Amino acid sequence: MDRTGKYTVVKACNDHGTITLREHPRNGTLYVVEYDDPELRAELADLEVGSVVHLDLRRAGRRGNAWCAEAAQPVGT
Repeated sequence: MDRTGKYTVVKACNDHGTITLREHPRNGTLYVVEYDDPELRAELADLEVGSVVHLDLRRAGRRGNAWCAEAAQPVGT
């Protein structure tokens, strides 16, 4: 399953590499737990709470609400 859209950072990247996001406009919560490459992980780890980003995501394995980030673009708030 793939998903693309705008997301707001609710909790910044933690020590385990997980970022908590809220999707627009439905306010669903997602957890990014994997990244396609280290550069993308570093870019997303630098985002602060309240930052808005456009992401391409795919489900991380069979885990419930865990996602892998494939691509990211900043969005003006």
